[in-house]
Amino acid sequence: MKNFLLLASLAITQVLGDILLSRGMKDFVGFDFSSPTIILYLITYILTNYWILMGLCVLVISLSLYLTAISKLDLSYVLPIHASSYVLNGLFAWVFLGEQISGMRWVSTFIIAFGVLCVGLSDSQTSQISGTYRGNIKSRNVPLFLLPLSIAVSKTWLAIFISSISDGGGDLLLALGMKKIGQVDKMNGRNLFKMVVKIVTNPMIISGIVCQGIAFFSFISVLSWADISFVRPATALTYIISMSGAKFILKENIREQKLLGIVLIGVGVFMHR
Repeated sequence: MKNFLLLASLAITQVLGDILLSRGMKDFVGFDFSSPTIILYLITYILTNYWILMGLCVLVISLSLYLTAISKLDLSYVLPIHASSYVLNGLFAWVFLGEQISGMRWVSTFIIAFGVLCVGLSDSQTSQISGTYRGNIKSRNVPLFLLPLSIAVSKTWLAIFISSISDGGGDLLLALGMKKIGQVDKMNGRNLFKMVVKIVTNPMIISGIVCQGIAFFSFISVLSWADISFVRPATALTYIISMSGAKFILKENIREQKLLGIVLIGVGVFMHR
């Protein structure tokens, strides 16, 4: 029950934070890759928009809950439950932001959610850790010259790719750091202070936060021209990256049901419009 409440709180705070960020970015002038001052403009906007500031506060709470969860449970268990927020995200975006969500987008979102459910319901080890939208695109395509045959993708998907890769890498680094630090045996002021010191001085956690900072700026940038009901499910790519890392780097047991869920997530992202 404690784990359920922790993960439910994590999902709800993530959704609320996303909705507040999306509301704030609705008033932002479209992101222009050709402008060298756009990052400074974006940072200034973020720091002066009260919707975004509220969203950031909620997401700080969500990050705290996330760190707590991955200090107790396997990353391959926490991430799928966390990803169940995609359906809530679409529902909240429709109700509170008035976003128009096509039938195909709903279908792909539910496929992603079902894939998430398959992973989450698998018999993952959750033991305690010891010393352990295609949216209305308004700009030209951006070429990814590093990809085979110089495939060109829209700037929306470019931002999503950057966000997903950075976020997935950040997840792995945070998990590695928290597994090294371990969990607090007895929650009191002294132990909590020690834990905070260990977290802010751990190079893996610092690197993970830097990666997630890059992911955040990519994510919030794309919200200036695309709907949250498109963007958030598309970033399910993060979970494919993170699950691969959980298998090959963290050496977690990824069973067949989890692999089926990962495939469904990939299919849902491919169908997403």
